[in-house]
Amino acid sequence: YQVGPPYIATALDMHSIVRRWAELVPKVHRAKPELMSEMYAYCLAAADMGLPHEVVDSMMLSSDDAYGEGWDMIDNIPDSEVCSSGITPHQSLHPLPTVLHYCQNYGVGDVLFSKYLIPSDIFTCQKPLLIEPGDDVMSPDNAYKPKLGGQKLELKPNMHKRNAFVTCAITSIVNEASLFFKLHNCDEAEANKERTLNLLA
Repeated sequence: YQVGPPYIATALDMHSIVRRWAELVPKVHRAKPELMSEMYAYCLAAADMGLPHEVVDSMMLSSDDAYGEGWDMIDNIPDSEVCSSGITPHQSLHPLPTVLHYCQNYGVGDVLFSKYLIPSDIFTCQKPLLIEPGDDVMSPDNAYKPKLGGQKLELKPNMHKRNAFVTCAITSIVNEASLFFKLHNCDEAEANKERTLNLLA
């Protein structure tokens, strides 16, 4: 019964779950306000109604150490292709999960990504693009995640690869969106296209 979105169900089953779910959310929140009440209450409601789910483990990535996610697909990518697979996916070469739920922070070497650290003026003409991992992203010298305050979290090989993949993918996506904004809203002279924005600075 331990599942997360997206959910697919018949209308009748979902109606049964949702009625119980609505009753349980406030109770879960009162008992454990630090939990994601709506998600835990959904699991409890499904269990209480006796409606187990068929779980698809390969659909999503979120926390780099989570089970029941598509991390095996990332682990199977050769080290030399992990960053390029995040930037320009080729499903025929390396099948990938469909969804990147970037609810965590990811980092490799000196590059960290956290949606909570993105400046509010990211889509402006003057703001530089995010720094991105380099070609040596899988070097043992980069097998750490930077943390606030200058600390470094050493990464085991599979965590190194997972963080490299997501960091390459998400910094590239944000930069692509920022470039699109700049190309359509800024004069060429004022559009800052330097990849120098460090979210830890």
